[in-house]
Amino acid sequence: MNKPIVFHYIAKIMLTSSALFLLPCAVSFYYHEKRIAMIFLLIAIIMAVIMAPLTAIKPKNKQMYAREGLVIVAMLWVIFSVIGALPFYFSGEIPHFIDAIFESASGFTTTGSTILTDVESLSRGMLFWRSFTHWVGGMGVLVLAIAILPTSNEAMHLMSAECAGPQVGKIVPKGKDSARYLYIIYAALTVLTIIFLLIGGMPLFDSVCHAMGAAGTGGFSIKNTGIAFYNSAYIDGVLTVSMILFGVNFSMYYFLLIRRF
Repeated sequence: MNKPIVFHYIAKIMLTSSALFLLPCAVSFYYHEKRIAMIFLLIAIIMAVIMAPLTAIKPKNKQMYAREGLVIVAMLWVIFSVIGALPFYFSGEIPHFIDAIFESASGFTTTGSTILTDVESLSRGMLFWRSFTHWVGGMGVLVLAIAILPTSNEAMHLMSAECAGPQVGKIVPKGKDSARYLYIIYAALTVLTIIFLLIGGMPLFDSVCHAMGAAGTGGFSIKNTGIAFYNSAYIDGVLTVSMILFGVNFSMYYFLLIRRF
């Protein structure tokens, strides 16, 4: 196995992923949660500082095959779960690190299980981060990685390791272009879900968090009683339809857009 290429791409992907913490940081600042915002900001900076020098080390052998792709995928899911737990733990909102890892892993893998008995006690920034892990994990953390890989060959080995089923293909000639199109469709469906929830009277913050939970089809809510809190058949219907749409193979949406019926 080509270990240098494995560590190189893990470092490169983690460097790019450090930017993910800036969004909940901005949300925390908006809601005047300065301590929570600083936690997200510091994690992003520390990740970038550690990973940037590692990405500068270029491996001599740049060959990547299915074995390397499988190892990268497996290691990144574990790394994402651990790093994703840091905001919960350092904020003190989930005081036990194992519990924080469970919540993070449940978010990124879109499992939707939780150790929290009082979700509403979390800060706005942490509630956003919790739902955001669903949104990131819903598309797959490696799809984000594929978008930054330099060659379609490497992208396909990672995509093959990440995606379920006996075969994986590209909807456009380059793997990273495929990833970008998938994210555009994913983001567009998320925005539509937010709009329809707003029409139903759900507040903006609630709409964004629940839309991200629906996108990942994991079901994290920011209310202790879940969607029942809103007591609205319309909201129930919007989220039900959204999860069905997010569960469809996104290649179908792409082919519909380019009229390949």
